[in-house]
Amino acid sequence: MSRLFPALLLLCASMAAETHTVYPVKHSRVFTAQANPIARVRSGDTIVTRTWDSGGKDEKGVWHIQHPYTYPEHGNPLTGPFYVEDAEYGDMLEVHVDKLRLNRADGYSSFRVSQGVFSPGADLHDPNYGMDAVRKGTSTLLPWEIDAAAGTVTPKLRPQDSSGWKIELPARPMLGCIGVAPAYDEVRTSGPSGNYGGNMDYNDIVEGATVYLPVFAPGAHLFVGDAHARQGDGEGWGNGVETSTDVQMTVKLHKGKRLGNPRLVTPTHLVSVGSQPEFGSSMDFALRSSMTDMLNWLTNDCGLTGPEAHVLLGGVVEHKIITYYGSVATMIPKQYLPPRCHVFPVQGDAR
Repeated sequence: MSRLFPALLLLCASMAAETHTVYPVKHSRVFTAQANPIARVRSGDTIVTRTWDSGGKDEKGVWHIQHPYTYPEHGNPLTGPFYVEDAEYGDMLEVHVDKLRLNRADGYSSFRVSQGVFSPGADLHDPNYGMDAVRKGTSTLLPWEIDAAAGTVTPKLRPQDSSGWKIELPARPMLGCIGVAPAYDEVRTSGPSGNYGGNMDYNDIVEGATVYLPVFAPGAHLFVGDAHARQGDGEGWGNGVETSTDVQMTVKLHKGKRLGNPRLVTPTHLVSVGSQPEFGSSMDFALRSSMTDMLNWLTNDCGLTGPEAHVLLGGVVEHKIITYYGSVATMIPKQYLPPRCHVFPVQGDAR
């Protein structure tokens, strides 16, 4: 019977888990613990919700924000906060992206990659696509067609922009914004990112990924938003193919498990995110932050020795530029790690 007891506890916990379906009519544009929760959930619960795009357009094509790029309406509209019962400072929140699905047939992006990532004198085209092409009063947005059934996204280039080569890309929906309330009761806009997550714009936060965030405030106050149908590394446009999505995610609370950086576990990699504001930060800081966190992950959490960790960090490590002049990911492929390290937190004795 003693062996059955833990299994019975797990069974009872799973039976107690609830699904919360929440479709809010108002959205936040800040990460804060001061916002009223749109739902209260417990560890193990599942959340079903939707996100607007970064300009405030919903799944029906309705614009809810008149001037999304001008104060005081600027900032990505966030769905949330979701208050996680019993969460408190020093805990860790696990968010598994169960489903992330495109729910409309159009999106948009900027019409040119930021000139800051090119050498001076590089041949750059006029960033103006056409006034009112996507939304009234804006000329620098490129419309995209989204075919959710086929899983493709296609830019609607003008005849003068085309060489005759059709560009049709595979859709890869991602959450640009996912985060909790920051430390010290601060209020952060949904533009930058930090150790609380935020507007990380990390294109590996897709369906099937698990995100880990440090908890700074009672209830954690989880927010999501700013979904992209597709985005390349670095977020060179300053955005992705902006669109709305249907989201399902399951949250778990890990008491007393402190994190310094956001972490990510994908089907293939362990990832530490050196998360900091884009276009205003040195990527050296992000690199050192994510490398240090990965070293701690491999030794303190995974149970490898220091020499083993350094062999992997020198021999198989991968890096991804998440945002230019901003965040960097340090990645270790699971295939070079013992099975106990493929999940986080490590189950049972790490050694």
